[in-house]
Amino acid sequence: MKKFLTLLMALALLLPLCGGAAAEGYQDCHRVVLTKTDTTQDNGSIIRVWQADTVLDSVDEELASIQQDMVDRFGPELPAGKNKTSKSSRLDVELRYSRTGLTWLSFLIQGRVSYYRELTDQAIVSRTYDMTTGKRVLLTDIFDDSSEGWDIMAKAVREQATAYFPGETPDEAVLDRYCTREGLQQLDFTLHGMSLVLHIPAQTLYPKHHTLIEVTLFYPDIRPYMTEKAQTETDNKAYYKMAALTFDDGPVRTNTTLVLNNMMEMGERATFFVIGNRVEAYADQVQKEHDNGHAVASHNWNHGNVKKSKPSALRAMPEKVDDAFTGAIGIGVRYNRVPHGLYNQMIKAKVGWPLIQWSLDTYDWRGRSVGAIMSAVKDQISDGDIILCHDIKDNTPDAARAICQYLQEQGYMLVTIDELFAKDGVTLQPDTVYYRCVDGKTDIKKR
Repeated sequence: MKKFLTLLMALALLLPLCGGAAAEGYQDCHRVVLTKTDTTQDNGSIIRVWQADTVLDSVDEELASIQQDMVDRFGPELPAGKNKTSKSSRLDVELRYSRTGLTWLSFLIQGRVSYYRELTDQAIVSRTYDMTTGKRVLLTDIFDDSSEGWDIMAKAVREQATAYFPGETPDEAVLDRYCTREGLQQLDFTLHGMSLVLHIPAQTLYPKHHTLIEVTLFYPDIRPYMTEKAQTETDNKAYYKMAALTFDDGPVRTNTTLVLNNMMEMGERATFFVIGNRVEAYADQVQKEHDNGHAVASHNWNHGNVKKSKPSALRAMPEKVDDAFTGAIGIGVRYNRVPHGLYNQMIKAKVGWPLIQWSLDTYDWRGRSVGAIMSAVKDQISDGDIILCHDIKDNTPDAARAICQYLQEQGYMLVTIDELFAKDGVTLQPDTVYYRCVDGKTDIKKR
């Protein structure tokens, strides 16, 4: 049955390409259903595996085999669990997927070992497939032998990997090896709405750390160096409208976890604006946001009214916030959203962050029902929007899933804040306010 469906989808995909029209809605070959299975071992440790059901049996089988290898590797070594909560001894084998173009689909399998919420080990394996044929897509399918893309990737690895864990020196021999042609070809990578991301386990460069290092290259910067097929499969602006889904005020233990799980199940990425003084207590949540491929940004040090803060205190905030984030994920933040949207005080104080507002407020912070939240989205959504939600609210996890599903059906691709602006070549500037990004326009949306 899957082979028959695959043939039908392959034929259907030819129509928009041949006719020159943009594709609409979610491509059938991109559909994935994730299910989780929990196992409690004899010593009380817990193993959770998220498995995928795609349109291709061959893809499902390979992904399941990789996941089983992680279970076999880490499962027997898990220490005894003392309770059945998330604090216990756990192995979470997660499966993150993301689409690009009309036929390509990337997967990142993450085996995360944690004990009392501290990540103690991690392994990753990535796969990208053409979902009409089941053929794997390699970096050599994206850049040919003579492409300048290899040099660009090597430079990005060196610059971005060494930006992690400031004050610590990476293993230079390993870093040099990663930056060779052969080393790059062996790195795990995934493709997203507007970026190619190389994934590096931090412990290979910084042995004391177990988070992921993500090296991001935006399509507009590298598409000229891609093969013809790769250029087609990364031209997402030609096929989809784009929006950024954002979450403020977290993290919290339950609702943030539910939001993360629902975003993973929907195959979408978001941007989390995290309150700085919550990072240490919820370091595992912030780390998971980062390792799951979401953008992590600042929501000030606390949620207070900046009108009551002295300019000197506001200017001291970025260093304080970056110290907290570096302790959790190894790197600071790139931009900020001011609580209550009171950005004027930040600009007057010359704090120095790009300031991200929003163009679509779901008003989930009022405790709205999922239905009311969706009514706001359906009534207001437009290309280039930044959608405001709050991962601390009880209805937001279900609303996040509903938003993803609706936007997919309406021909949208959700991207991070970084990707939203990169698609139009907009470089975020200090002390500048951004509400949206469509065709380079970043001002407030007029209704």
